[in-house]
Amino acid sequence: MDDPYEDRSMPADTGNGHYDTDDLIDLENMKPPEVDYYAVLNLAKSASEDDIKDSYKRLSRIFHPDKHSDPALKEAAETKFHVINKAFEVLSNPQLRTAYDEYGEEGLNTKWEVGHRVKTAQELREEYSRLAREKREMELESLIRNKNDITINVDATRVFKNQEVMSPFGGTAFARKSSGGILDPLKRAEIMQLYMKNSFETQFGPRTQFIVGGQMTSRSGMGGGNVVGTIRHAFSEKLNVELGSSLLKPRVGVLKATYSIDPLTFITGTAQVRNFKGPAPLVMTFGRRITKGATGYMTYRTGEWAIGSWGPVFERRRDFSSMALGVSSQDENRAYQVEVQTGLMQSHLSLDYTWTLDSATKVRVGGSLSTTAGINASIGGDRKITEHTKVGLAVEVGLSGGVAFNIKVKRLGQSVSIPIVLASEFNPKLAFWATVVPICAVTALDIGYVKPKRRKERAEKIKELRAVHADFIANQKKEAQEAIELLRESTDRKTRQEQEKDGLVILEATYGNLNAAPELGLVADVTIAVQALVNNSQLTMPGGHSKNHILGFYDPCLGEKKQLRIRYEFQRRLHQVVVADLASVAAPVRSHILAQ
Repeated sequence: MDDPYEDRSMPADTGNGHYDTDDLIDLENMKPPEVDYYAVLNLAKSASEDDIKDSYKRLSRIFHPDKHSDPALKEAAETKFHVINKAFEVLSNPQLRTAYDEYGEEGLNTKWEVGHRVKTAQELREEYSRLAREKREMELESLIRNKNDITINVDATRVFKNQEVMSPFGGTAFARKSSGGILDPLKRAEIMQLYMKNSFETQFGPRTQFIVGGQMTSRSGMGGGNVVGTIRHAFSEKLNVELGSSLLKPRVGVLKATYSIDPLTFITGTAQVRNFKGPAPLVMTFGRRITKGATGYMTYRTGEWAIGSWGPVFERRRDFSSMALGVSSQDENRAYQVEVQTGLMQSHLSLDYTWTLDSATKVRVGGSLSTTAGINASIGGDRKITEHTKVGLAVEVGLSGGVAFNIKVKRLGQSVSIPIVLASEFNPKLAFWATVVPICAVTALDIGYVKPKRRKERAEKIKELRAVHADFIANQKKEAQEAIELLRESTDRKTRQEQEKDGLVILEATYGNLNAAPELGLVADVTIAVQALVNNSQLTMPGGHSKNHILGFYDPCLGEKKQLRIRYEFQRRLHQVVVADLASVAAPVRSHILAQ
C-alpha cells in the first residue's frame, strides 16, 4: 500500500524557524514593508525559471481581470494582476532578479555598472554582491569617518591582597583592615597606562581615501605621541595599495598591498621602514578560501634581517622571523580561528571560537599555548544594548601571566577599552569569581531591569507605529480581503475536489500574534488564502520571507512577531502545524497528526 505522506518533506528553509530575542524586530527604523515578489508568487529564492513561469500562469488564471465580470472584483483583480505581472517581470529577468535579490526595490530603480551583459547569472550575482557590500560599507563609513579608541590599563593587584607595611622591629607585617568602608580597597588601584588614538578619513574620488590620525601614550607621568598620514588607493578590483608614514619623530613608514589572484585567493604584503640601516621587515600572507565559509592562510614574517653587512647582526635583533599557518571561518551562527606559529624566539598554538546566541549576544572562548607566555585561556562575550552600541566583558587567565578582566564599550567608530589586571600570578579562586560575578551581575541586570524596560518601550513604540501607519494597515487589510474574494470561487472548487479524494483540506488557518487575546484583533483568518496554495493534495510555502506578502495575507500586528497556524484534514485525519513567520511549510506531514 502506498504511503500517502511519501515525498512530502519540508522544502529548504532560508529563514529562521524560531525567534531568539525581541531585538529581531527593529522598531526604531521600521517602516511599511515593500512588496516581496517571491512571496507574491509563493516561491523560494532558489526558484528555477520553470517554477516562476508555472506560478505566474497559475495565478494569472485566477487574477486576470478578464476572468471576472463583477465590476468591483474586476477592479480588484486589475490591481493584483499588476503586482503579479511586475513580480514575473523582475524574477524572470536574470539581471533584474539579481539586483532585486541584493537591494530590493531600490535595486530596480538604480542604474548599476556591472560590466558586459553576457555575464552569467552567477557572475552577475557576485558582481551585485560586491557592489552591495561596497555600498553598505560606504553608508556605514559615512557615520564613522571619525574614529576614536581609548585604552585605560588598570593595575588592581593590590586591591585583592593584603597590604604590606614596614614593621618597626624589622621585616614586614600585614596592615590591619581599614575602617574606611567596603570601597576603601579600590583606592589602591592604579592606572598603569593610557592610550588614545584618533583618526579621520576623507574620500578623494571613488577609489582613493586619505586617513590622518594621531596617537598618544602616557605611562607613569611620562608619554609621547605621533601623527600618522595614510593614503589608500584601489588600482583595480584586484589590487589595493596603502602607503602611510608618521609625521613626527620617530618616523615610521608602512607600505601594504593586497592582490586578489581570483575570487578565492589573495596575497597581502606589508613592509615597515623605521630607518635605512637595514632592509625593511616584511610580513607576507597567502590566503585561499578552502570551504564555503572557511579561509586558510599562511603568514611569513621576516623580522629584522640583513643583506650582507646591511642590517643588524643577529645578536642585536629585537624581532625575529616566524611562520604561521591558520584557518578562520565566520558565518551568522559561529566564528573560529586556529593558528599554529613557529619562530626562532617564539612559537604558539592558539584557538578562538565564538558562538552567536541570538541577534544581540555573542560568547567567545579562546586559548593558547606559547613557548614564552605558557598556557593562557579566556572567556568573554559582548551584547548589543542599542542599535549602534555594544558592551563586552572578558576574563583572561594565564598560568604565568596572572588574571585580567577586560571591559569594552563600542559605539559606531568610538571605542573605550579598560583592561584590569587583578593578579600578577595565577590565582584560580580569583579567576573563578572574576568570571562568575560579572555573569551573575549582568544577568540580574538584564532580567530585572533591561528586559522589562525594553518590553515597556517596545509596547509604547508599537502603539505609536500602529497609529502612524493606521491608513497603511487598513489598506493592506482591504487588499487582502479583496484577494480572498477573488480566490473564493476557485478555492471552493479545489476544496470540493480534495474532499472527494480524502485529500488536503484546510479547516482553519490563522496568521499573526497567536498568543494575543482574540478581542485585540491581532490575528487574521487566512484559511482561503492557504487553501488556494494547495495543489494535488500538497501544500508548499517556501521560507525566507514574511508571509504577509502572500496574496490574501496582511500584517495584523505590525511590529510584533508573527506565526502561522494551520489546522487541516488529510485522509480523514486531523493535523495541525504552527510555524514562525519566516519558516517554510509543507503538508501533509505525518508529524502534524493530532492524537485522537
